[in-house]
Amino acid sequence: MKEYYLRHKAVPEVGLIEERFGEVDFPTTTAPTAFYLDEQREAFVDSRMQEIMIKAGAALQQRAAADVLQQLITSLTRLGQHTFSVRDLNLTDIDAASEHFERLKEIAESNDGVPGIATGFDAIDSCYPTGMAPGHSIVLLGYTGRAKSMWSGLLATNVWLQGKKVMVISLEMSPEEYRERIYAMMSEGQFKISSLARGEVDPDDFRTWATKKFNEANDFIVVSNQGSSTVTPLTIQAKIDTHRPDVVILDYLQLMSDNGQTQAMTPRMMNLSREIKLMAVSNGIPIISITAVTDDDNDKRDSPPRLDQISWSSSIEYDANLAIAVHRHDDTDVVEIAVRKNRHGPLAGCFFQVDFDSGLWVERFD
Repeated sequence: MKEYYLRHKAVPEVGLIEERFGEVDFPTTTAPTAFYLDEQREAFVDSRMQEIMIKAGAALQQRAAADVLQQLITSLTRLGQHTFSVRDLNLTDIDAASEHFERLKEIAESNDGVPGIATGFDAIDSCYPTGMAPGHSIVLLGYTGRAKSMWSGLLATNVWLQGKKVMVISLEMSPEEYRERIYAMMSEGQFKISSLARGEVDPDDFRTWATKKFNEANDFIVVSNQGSSTVTPLTIQAKIDTHRPDVVILDYLQLMSDNGQTQAMTPRMMNLSREIKLMAVSNGIPIISITAVTDDDNDKRDSPPRLDQISWSSSIEYDANLAIAVHRHDDTDVVEIAVRKNRHGPLAGCFFQVDFDSGLWVERFD
């Protein structure tokens, strides 16, 4: 049957198979072929998982648990490739299309006019009509120390203020440091980052503000590995399962590893980009990834970086629905935002005047 298909690009008729192989028994089927293929796939995955677990149990008698766990993760990740599903869509099915548009309209009407989540920045939202929709992969790129992490914190705050649950994976700073930055932004100047870092806050003032600010509010979760363990998409998925966030922010990609623990950076980033995109789609949430960039040929950092400067892998660029360059100009309090890719609308940009200690950002268009 395989040779027949490769030669003729068609499945042989039952009569031909009976003629060539008379002993073949063709049972009566009542479901589509896809149903039986899914059953076979499920049986294979079940059998393979049992084999992997038995081998892992035997290996624990001779090897360290951490080594066995790493091999177990690698084996299960490879097995996971057999569970991926694809979906067919018939463009001529008008009824299905109409139902889809009705659902989008209902979601948009209950969500400030967009089916996804607004960024809260006028310049971006005006050119991004879908908002940060389920399954979107969004990339923030910028040079080191040019405010991309801080701007992502402002974006996270905007999302949280819309009543959404936010989860940030912060691998650059401790959860406490990240919390101080977010508190300063939320307080709109009442608390400075430097004062919070030194504990120079009146306890009564803080408790009064926090009690009012967080009353009946959704969670804002910050996850950090504290530099002691590797973070992979499997790690992130476990946290998503625990907290069920509406948006996830990853800060940042080059400090993470793919599920297969690939050592070489280029294939690692390629795998990681694809795994994050699949995670966004399967969980039905937008995931925002911060990525480093490399210098251009002229070694200048006087403007926001381009997409082709993303470090290690162009797959990060290809998988993104939206890519935004964040750039603080030298010796200024001005941060420039440039939309470098937008699958859903035109490119755009704006500037912010920033008080970095107070966390105050004022959007400008000049």
